[in-house]
Amino acid sequence: MTSDTKPDKYLTFVLDAQEYGIPIASVIEINRVGEIARVPQTPVFVAGVMNLRGQVIPVVNLRVKFGFEQVPYNRETCIIVVDGECGQVGMIVDGVTRVVELAGSQIDKTPTMGDEGQLSFILGLGKLETSVVILVNVVEVLSRANMAKVMPPPVVALPDAA
Repeated sequence: MTSDTKPDKYLTFVLDAQEYGIPIASVIEINRVGEIARVPQTPVFVAGVMNLRGQVIPVVNLRVKFGFEQVPYNRETCIIVVDGECGQVGMIVDGVTRVVELAGSQIDKTPTMGDEGQLSFILGLGKLETSVVILVNVVEVLSRANMAKVMPPPVVALPDAA
């Protein structure tokens, strides 16, 4: 990253006590965890699908996707709905923390830490005053290749629950 890059805003969230960030431009909305319909024969990281105002969207548990232990949901647990390569997708996270603005000089490349292919979803590491935010490429995490098995058929309109 270069220091002359215009600052970008990132929505930060927590998974297993670590702060992560995604570009705010990819965020559609943030919701509390509601009814999620489990879909048979999907990978373990797929929580299921939810009805978002008449549109069925897949929901991924990022804790499980990133290899962390699954824990019960609490009042901080929420679903971040993002616009990905395959359309809208919900991501269950432990909690949303804040929006941060990071200039290029505050973002370091990901150091070599094993299989580069496994870490291709990391955009970089955002340096804050006393902490590091792992910046996630949400399009890569929820890419067509990663989600092909779990996408519902093309947009299905459902009546809103009254």
